Amino acid sequence: MAMLLSHSDNYKSLSRESRIFAQKTARSIVTIQQGVNNLADIVVLLEVLGYNNELVTKNGFQSLPDLAKYVYDFIDLYYNAEQDKKSMELLATPIPTPTQRLAEGLGMIFPWLGSLVLLFLTGVSLWMALSLPKELTTAFVGGVFLGLLITEGSMQIFQKLFTFYYNQTNIGEVKRILKRSYLTVSVLLLVASLGLLVAAKLADLPYQLVGVAIISMVTVSLHRASYMIIYSLKKIKHLIVGYASAFVSIGTVYFLAEGAIPDNTVRYFASLGVAFSVLTVFAVFHHRKILEKKSVSIIAGNVPHFYNPVSTSDKTLRSRFHVQIWEMLPHSVFGTLYFSTLFTDRLLSWIYHPDIVSGTSDRLFEFNSMYHTGADLALLVILSASMLQYVLMSPIYIRLNNMIIDLKISESDKIDRFLQKQYAQLVILSLVLSATTATVLFVFAPQIAVHLGGTEKTVMVLRLASIGNVFISMHAANLMFIAFLNKIKPLVYMSIVAVSIIAVGGAILGKSGYENITIAYLASAVFSFTVSTVCVRKIIRNASSTYFAKYV
Repeated sequence: MAMLLSHSDNYKSLSRESRIFAQKTARSIVTIQQGVNNLADIVVLLEVLGYNNELVTKNGFQSLPDLAKYVYDFIDLYYNAEQDKKSMELLATPIPTPTQRLAEGLGMIFPWLGSLVLLFLTGVSLWMALSLPKELTTAFVGGVFLGLLITEGSMQIFQKLFTFYYNQTNIGEVKRILKRSYLTVSVLLLVASLGLLVAAKLADLPYQLVGVAIISMVTVSLHRASYMIIYSLKKIKHLIVGYASAFVSIGTVYFLAEGAIPDNTVRYFASLGVAFSVLTVFAVFHHRKILEKKSVSIIAGNVPHFYNPVSTSDKTLRSRFHVQIWEMLPHSVFGTLYFSTLFTDRLLSWIYHPDIVSGTSDRLFEFNSMYHTGADLALLVILSASMLQYVLMSPIYIRLNNMIIDLKISESDKIDRFLQKQYAQLVILSLVLSATTATVLFVFAPQIAVHLGGTEKTVMVLRLASIGNVFISMHAANLMFIAFLNKIKPLVYMSIVAVSIIAVGGAILGKSGYENITIAYLASAVFSFTVSTVCVRKIIRNASSTYFAKYV
């Protein structure tokens, strides 16, 4: 009993009953909460237990804080270390297995991977057919790229917001995010469509081709907006099944419906229409589930229909849209610029198409299938590395949260060591995998080019783009850590310079041959990797301070 007594002079006059009352209080606190180590928590727990000033005054203490101070001196003696450890373990979040993360990564890149496989097996990319008229292919692909470009920024915004509010079970705001997403995309499409019509008027372009570009732009934009839910919720099976079914429908309609639809152009667009319809089925399914979902169904699970927790409601305060846009603007700008870094060289290859340079074509630009064949296939380097990066990085938030459950502030250097080790592992493995993929493409480039109907210039593009994509893969590893620590603004400035290198350098080098545009792409990739490496090495030194400041 003596060892439980406080040594403070302020409590020497306490009666035996008051001391016993304090010991019972300590046992009660430990019963409901292990590991209490500060006065504020003790005061809160006293209130939870129903203690009030009248009760503690009656038992010899002046107030709740006064009782808390007395209990704080000896409450550690009642802790059960084993029980405390178990309760901490219960707070830890299970980490998905490498197999699960690999499946998720495959699902995320499946659309691009399937497109490249289709290109390699059939010589037909999703955005072109060898038998289509050149001007039609140019208009169609131009609309696709424009749709991807104008929606990339908005998708960066709304996917992050959707995930944030869904994880909060704020279904009312989730539904508003969906409406705002479609409203934003609709406005962007309207502005872009008007811009294309004005450009057609000024440049005297055929309105039929402009109509094709607008249709392809609208289609790909709405598809991306509709699949934002599926990507956010990581419905991997539906992603793989949906896109696989779309690829099968494209091949089936285009290659097997020749008798029913003899015209190649009509048959090609019919196959794309069928594929779009197949993809829409999964999007409609998930939209319906979200619109019918209520917050209580997420929190309470299987409960009677009349049950509604007091603290849960779908009628939440309406967020300010302009504030959300302003906060997410750096992410939006960076996403658009990163996309531009990857694909600006392809658009430049249209301007320096051999037919235009030689004067045999009077068009301003023309789809360059020889450049696309090499550059598109080189994307395999990035895709292979991105799967590995997803497997390594996706559980980092969970691992850090599990670490800080029982981590003392004096041990924050463990966070630094963990992040530095994780970064080194990510960079080394990204280099090994991307370099291996690039080497395979580099060695077998001539055979691949012949198979796809390419030329020597296609081989050069494939090889240079593969080397450039090794640096892009390393750059992507850096981006993951920089974005994880929420340093987005440096990425925006970095991407502006990277796009400028491609645009200016490609415009200069393209005059001596469209294949030389890839040199500008390679220079931009080396620049991006170098600058991002300097940036990440600077911020990773005090990664724990940045992490705690931003997320904890």
